[in-house]
Amino acid sequence: MLILYRNKIRNNMNRTIFLHFFIFYGGILLAQETTLRQTIGQSAAEYLNAIGDESALYYGNLQEDLPRATNHPYLHDQQYAKARLTYLGVVYPEAMLRLDLRRQELVVLSPDFRNIVLFPENVDEAELHGLRVIYFQPDHLPGSPSAGYYCLLHSGNCKVLERQTASLNRKDNSANVMEQYYIISTRFYLYKDDAYFTIRTKGGLLQALQPYQKELKRFISANHLSFRKNPEEFLVQTVAEYEKLTGMP
Repeated sequence: MLILYRNKIRNNMNRTIFLHFFIFYGGILLAQETTLRQTIGQSAAEYLNAIGDESALYYGNLQEDLPRATNHPYLHDQQYAKARLTYLGVVYPEAMLRLDLRRQELVVLSPDFRNIVLFPENVDEAELHGLRVIYFQPDHLPGSPSAGYYCLLHSGNCKVLERQTASLNRKDNSANVMEQYYIISTRFYLYKDDAYFTIRTKGGLLQALQPYQKELKRFISANHLSFRKNPEEFLVQTVAEYEKLTGMP
């Protein structure tokens, strides 16, 4: 009887010790979990507070990694640059943007350093690297170019659009090792009289700007404009002069 009584006391003591252990350490674990949840909740609140009204801007797909190459396919620079962005009618004066010419993706850097692809249909325009970038949707007009991001070089009664694209190519280097590199291609388009013209040469532009070829040739010569050396300047100034000649606003 005495042995059974001692065993009963010992078992009760063990249960008591286990219960105290469970309460003590269980309380610590519960407190740690509560603290972790509070920390996560606080971090989320701080992030949402940081982006504020810009939350719609940072909702989208993450940009996929690019293939390894010796150069980059971005407009001017692969690094993010401050840009004035109008997105869903809201102006963001200092958005960090870069434009992927290969995949035609305008990418924004979020406050937590994620590369987020903007929905193109929501992009009104962006002023990036001193250029006015728009997302163009094809329309029913003759000669309409394909969908994608364009630089709007001139916007009057006539419009001048520049489209840059990047394609990935391969070659063997001096050590007979295969390398990948991007080739940047540029095309220019003129919108005039409810039609689009693909402009590849000086003559092509003058042909589209009838009937003022003689006047425009004199203007081009007097201002030393060259389509080959600086096609952007050539197109913008020549089209602006055409608008003056025709009395367009």
